[in-house]
Amino acid sequence: MPDVWTVRAILDWIEGYLREHGDANPRLSAQWLVSDVLDCSRIQLYTDLDRPLTASERDVLRDYTRRRKDGEPLQYITGTTDFRFVTLAVEPGVLIPRPESEVLVSEALAAMREHAEGEAVLVADLCTGSGNIACSIASEVPDARVLAVDISSQACALARRNVERLGLADRVRVVECDAACAFSNDDVDGLDLVVSNPPYIPTSVIEALDAEVRDFEPLLALDGGSDGLDIFRRIVGPSFEALAQDGVFAVELHEACLDDARSIAFETGFSDVRIAYDLAGRPRVLVARKRRPGE
Repeated sequence: MPDVWTVRAILDWIEGYLREHGDANPRLSAQWLVSDVLDCSRIQLYTDLDRPLTASERDVLRDYTRRRKDGEPLQYITGTTDFRFVTLAVEPGVLIPRPESEVLVSEALAAMREHAEGEAVLVADLCTGSGNIACSIASEVPDARVLAVDISSQACALARRNVERLGLADRVRVVECDAACAFSNDDVDGLDLVVSNPPYIPTSVIEALDAEVRDFEPLLALDGGSDGLDIFRRIVGPSFEALAQDGVFAVELHEACLDDARSIAFETGFSDVRIAYDLAGRPRVLVARKRRPGE
């Protein structure tokens, strides 16, 4: 082992160690961990490769590397992740935001802006988790007022922390309750947008998920029942009732569930129901509009 641990040396050592223990992308993992400890971007690491690490930095990296070797997600180890244009706190026990949900936000905002451009908009984010969707919408739409709901007290506490750290407390309110009861409990109606990333993995698929997801992320936020639509069925009706005419309902779902979800949305009364695709080209997001009178 070297007498002086430089950025170059620690990157190479962590990469090799994680590769030996089966990390799918050990170089990226090494960069992620070291850049977090040194509080710099991954690109900036390569401008100062000969910088020596302090004893405390090495100690933290030993712990980080051990946790990563055991399969813990990088986001839980460092405690933060980027989502669209914001950086969020994350923690074990709350679902980690993913790029698929960035597509959900894009689709929801594009559909909503078709009828709410330049106006104050009312939004409900059901199953908010870390608050990533609520915070993104509020930060990107200055006139948005967002109700963020989750049944998990831990998720609500984390979402409130993210709302506060992003300076959005005057426009995002986090409420702990069952998603299906969000509107009756809060007397909310006339919404422009209801958006949700609910638990949607079919129960039979859970065991086939990557170990990093299956073994570390909360089952409550993953398992959508036998066909992945348990929560969807419970929120589609209340969402329809709470939306204003021409309001938008946007939900992220498992690719195998979307055809059934589209049928359910039509039966509920939604129109213009379509399916959008994620970054990998898989069906992922259902977008629907509340039917106007006479349509």
